[in-house]
Amino acid sequence: MIHFLTTLLASLGLTMSQADTPATVVQHERVILAEQPGLEDLDAWAAAGVQAVVNSRTPEETAGLDFDMRAEVENRGMRYVELPIGGAYGANPEHTLALTQLLEELDGDIAMHCRSGTRSAHLYSAHLMSQDPSIDNPFDVIGWTGGRDNGMVRALTPDNEQ
Repeated sequence: MIHFLTTLLASLGLTMSQADTPATVVQHERVILAEQPGLEDLDAWAAAGVQAVVNSRTPEETAGLDFDMRAEVENRGMRYVELPIGGAYGANPEHTLALTQLLEELDGDIAMHCRSGTRSAHLYSAHLMSQDPSIDNPFDVIGWTGGRDNGMVRALTPDNEQ
């Protein structure tokens, strides 16, 4: 299915690629958007040179995993960053500023994940819009076919006048 979507989007002049891990939903430039990765996904990302893993799940969700996400990411030589979205954490535009700073600091790929990839796609979309307010639909830019909530993107987008 991913191959079909990649081919279809390419025929429309859009890009979508998939990293070599089952968790990956879509990759845009150097950002991998993924569902909850397993240990094999972390191994593949580390082997591919991913420099950081951004977790958009809440700490409560992450605590329910059967492994220590931070430790497993860091044991593989990647940086671990938590930017939780949802529940008591809401949609914080400070997370978009932190993501922008991370992307400026690192020159390699980063992997962003949550349970399904949707919160990460919204956070990355807010980043794109904060960098280029002329973008009408960041989800189309990144090739995201999952859930879309423009209100969440607006809530995550920092005030451009700051």
